[in-house]
Amino acid sequence: MALALSINKKKGEKTRLLLLQNSLLDTTKRLRAEGNSILFPLKRMPTLAEQRGLREAVGLFSLKRSGFQEKKLKPRSLEEALTGALSSEELSGLVTSFDVIGKIALILVPDNLLAKEKTIARALLEANPQLETVARILGGHEGTFRVRPMKVIAGRKKLETLHTEWGCRFRVKVGKVFFSPRLSHERARISSLVKKGESVGVFFAGVGPFAIIFAKHSKAAKVFAVELNPVACELLNENILLNKCEGKVVPFEGDVKEVVPAKLREKCDRVVMPLPKGAEHFLETAFAALKPGGGVIHFYQFVEKEDLYSKPIGLLRETAKKFGRRVRIQNRKIVRSFSPSRVQVVIDAEVS
Repeated sequence: MALALSINKKKGEKTRLLLLQNSLLDTTKRLRAEGNSILFPLKRMPTLAEQRGLREAVGLFSLKRSGFQEKKLKPRSLEEALTGALSSEELSGLVTSFDVIGKIALILVPDNLLAKEKTIARALLEANPQLETVARILGGHEGTFRVRPMKVIAGRKKLETLHTEWGCRFRVKVGKVFFSPRLSHERARISSLVKKGESVGVFFAGVGPFAIIFAKHSKAAKVFAVELNPVACELLNENILLNKCEGKVVPFEGDVKEVVPAKLREKCDRVVMPLPKGAEHFLETAFAALKPGGGVIHFYQFVEKEDLYSKPIGLLRETAKKFGRRVRIQNRKIVRSFSPSRVQVVIDAEVS
């Protein structure tokens, strides 16, 4: 039994706020209705001065003893949710960072914790009630389409979701297409650089996050989205309709090295190359896509931390020479971490 303040329901909300302001309300317990009254659990007995103040503000009330249900408090972190379920040694080896795509969390589980992967996943759902599914990443980006193998370990047995970013919606089939929520700020950043009337080529467009965000948040005239993965192409077309970008985003299914020479040669003012690995093999194609007057290439590459920019800038300058062009570096920055020794960088290169 706990100390309670009972008052008419009509005065309930004003009373609640006053009790909170005076640090009197016990927020670990649930409020309770009793006839026409509402009962508030109290942390302590109000002083006589506090009781007078409450009566002046809300009118008559009574103090009594009553039973209350305890609130089930949501854990504030994955570590807190797993305290007691994992040993201190196991907690120290836990990978606490994770990606969220729509309502799906993607996590890495160390080999020594594989036996407790379901415990970890259920704790993640408990700490993040907005999530519906937890999937374990089984390996790195692999194959022609650079997808990561996944295994659902908790929640709904479904890897298709609706992801929202910068006011745009994207249907994503996790494990079937490449999609990185960690590139969200890059999509917004480059969108802010696109000039009115530009034609933008997005290589390795996936389900359309770069292309559609450019179409919705810049004054580009056209955005050409090139993608090889048939599953991603199907979702790209669906997402173009979902975001009402028909006519502005032009999708092409096929290999960049085949699509550009056939349909996009010298048609782009700007080319974006967000391939997770191997974009250097498509640099010549990016130069071929630029208009005769030049343009901008956004070139992404994974590099060692000890030497961030010399390799990607060297590749850009070397390729420019083959085309009789010059390169001026507008910007260079780290985009995201990949491993303790490697990061992904982007080079914004003006080609003239």
